[in-house]
Amino acid sequence: MRYKVLLILIPIVLSVFGCKIIDPQEQVPTYVKIDSFDFQTIDPIKEGSGAQGITSVWIYYNNNPVGIFDLPCTVPVITEGDKGVLSVTPGITLNGLQDLQPQYPFFRFDTTAFFTNPGMIREYTPTTSYISSAKFPFKEDFEVGNTFQEFTSGVIGDTSVIRTIAPGNVFEGGASGVIYLDANNPQCENISKAEFQIAKGESYLEVNYKCTAPFQVGLYNTLNSNVDAYDYIFGIKPSDTWKKIYIELGSYTSQNPGKNYRVMIKSELTDGMTSGYVLLDNVKVVSY
Repeated sequence: MRYKVLLILIPIVLSVFGCKIIDPQEQVPTYVKIDSFDFQTIDPIKEGSGAQGITSVWIYYNNNPVGIFDLPCTVPVITEGDKGVLSVTPGITLNGLQDLQPQYPFFRFDTTAFFTNPGMIREYTPTTSYISSAKFPFKEDFEVGNTFQEFTSGVIGDTSVIRTIAPGNVFEGGASGVIYLDANNPQCENISKAEFQIAKGESYLEVNYKCTAPFQVGLYNTLNSNVDAYDYIFGIKPSDTWKKIYIELGSYTSQNPGKNYRVMIKSELTDGMTSGYVLLDNVKVVSY
């Protein structure tokens, strides 16, 4: 009977000690703390404002994905050897939807040497900028003028995007654009004067805004069939603070190929509103 007990215990003991021998010791990560990106404007005349809305970071270690994280963040990284390479790419809130945090294709990624220091936190502020191949076929910052005009002139109750230099209304620089809505002018439908081309592929409309009334943005387009058409692509809700939105245009332009694009902006008072405003700045199209 005693031998049977021993025969039963021996495999159990071997199993327990075997697990300790086979399982590697749990690795202690080195942490990286990223609060924000330092955005650098390389060519202000070409690119316009450097005011961005980077909301997340894609992190890679030695080209292996670590994950996608909302900013600010402190991220554990399991390292290899004494050091490796940490690569980070800016992520943006696509079309104002917090759950969509893609890499922005027109921002440059950053890399740094990442030394193994188990349990310790390294603070890191990556830098980024527009990639050199980015094009800006349309840009309006209202600093020296205003390229928007009424879409249909003479419409009763329709108003316009106007340039404002009032300190409380200016996002940055010396001026911004504003739409004032009231009982006499409850709506606004404006279009950019300048026509521009958008290359096939990825493209985005960037806008800084603050508003008490909702507004929509869209594109006017001369289709390849030489028929003029326009569509409002996206609606934006009121915000009492300045925000940045990135609106994806590539889906629309691929389905509606054409030429001579123009930006459209529309706003109107909703039920129960007697007045409202839309402040705009740094309205620009970015493409390849």
